[in-house]
Amino acid sequence: MTELSRRDFLRSAGMFGVGFAATGLQQDETGIQPMGPVTHWWGEPLGRILLNVMTVYEQPSWQAKPTGVFYYYNDVVQVLSAVGGEGLYHTNHTWLQTPDGYIYSSWVQPANSYFNPVVPIGEGGAWGVVTVPMSSARSGPSDEAYRRHWMHYNTVSRVVGLENDYYLVQEIYGYQYWVKAAHMRIIPPEEVAPISTHVPAEAKRIEISIGEQRLYALEGEAVVYSAPVSTGAPGFNTPHGEWSVIDKRHSQRMTGGVGAGAYNLPGIPWISYFTYGWVALHGCYWHNDYGRLHSNGCINLRPEDSKWLFRWTTPQANYWDFRTLATPDNPGTRIITRW
Repeated sequence: MTELSRRDFLRSAGMFGVGFAATGLQQDETGIQPMGPVTHWWGEPLGRILLNVMTVYEQPSWQAKPTGVFYYYNDVVQVLSAVGGEGLYHTNHTWLQTPDGYIYSSWVQPANSYFNPVVPIGEGGAWGVVTVPMSSARSGPSDEAYRRHWMHYNTVSRVVGLENDYYLVQEIYGYQYWVKAAHMRIIPPEEVAPISTHVPAEAKRIEISIGEQRLYALEGEAVVYSAPVSTGAPGFNTPHGEWSVIDKRHSQRMTGGVGAGAYNLPGIPWISYFTYGWVALHGCYWHNDYGRLHSNGCINLRPEDSKWLFRWTTPQANYWDFRTLATPDNPGTRIITRW
């Protein structure tokens, strides 16, 4: 990976995400014209709808005429292309062309659909990632068993058994359920092995700019990785300060909130806790709104970005454990959160 100085990286960071169908649309008789690059889509052929009701438009703009078609929560739609249009938020001008028209990408989870070979599960278990838009978590290893909840694309779980082509999933606090084995890819240990291990732990740090809604990973003064983030929404502010990673988990269910703000999210991937109030870096599958305040205080990242950071940061995670705690011999990477 080419290393850039912080100044050079900041100058080039605005190019993030450009390259997939980024030509946008040309101005037509409606006066609509592209207002920014494609930044919230990376070539995925499917999208899972994240709003209760989503209007489909004839053009990638809020000024355009609705087609009369509506999508609903958890609908999975084909994505033909991504274009730059008139975004609702200044942080995202990306619209998705579907067979029925255009939808706004902040409320669509990028997804794909891969079916996997069934892999025997050894005594130590393994980690698995869901590779279809949605899969049922069932009470038993059968298509007829009661569906307890949905597992979504890119969620990660601990697999501890196999029966009747279903994997038995066990969460960190003991809760168990079954997921169709073809819907999960077993992650080999080398895929999530630590990286940049030649760099001393004290030379690594993460800086999170809440004003920019962006994360920078540095080795010394060289930026080696950067990603858009979503930090705490008003009332759930991400704390400012200097911290270090204290607890890493490949995956965990997170619950909290009350009333309309309550959440119960299984399989959140690639978690790095850095405060004793449970603020963490982690992957996200319930919004595509990076670059804008959105979370309950944590640092939301694309799953791909959180996975890279999980491998790069210390303490170095043990594949066979549910959690790895920082110790004097395996210290945590420094994290700075600032405006």
